[in-house]
Amino acid sequence: MQRWDREKARFVQTLDLRLEHVERGKARMRMPFREEVTNIAGGVHGGAIVSLCDTCFYVALASIYGREQLTTTASISCSFLRPALPPHDLIAEATVLKAGKRIVYGEVHVYSGDQLTAHAVMNFLNTNKP
Repeated sequence: MQRWDREKARFVQTLDLRLEHVERGKARMRMPFREEVTNIAGGVHGGAIVSLCDTCFYVALASIYGREQLTTTASISCSFLRPALPPHDLIAEATVLKAGKRIVYGEVHVYSGDQLTAHAVMNFLNTNKP
């Protein structure tokens, strides 16, 4: 987790994504609620939520393959179940459901307070052998 904090990408820094827990095939991240990432209705923008899902799932994947494994997002489908309104931070919990040689499939649940706010399913493509 310390390496994550030292090496995270500028976009991840912009969203202020914070890694809270990692174990094999799982990760949990927090995105603090900030007005800079809200939409006109006052909730967290859907694009920020999808970015949280994408980043959190990458960490879950890296816990299996290592950070040296080059990978890219192949597909994401995110369902927004309710608005992510203040004052709650968003908590994303990612799980790798199938770790193949090339395709990695999984899901992310996003919570605002104790409410499930979004659910994403995704495929990542491993682009080289570790």
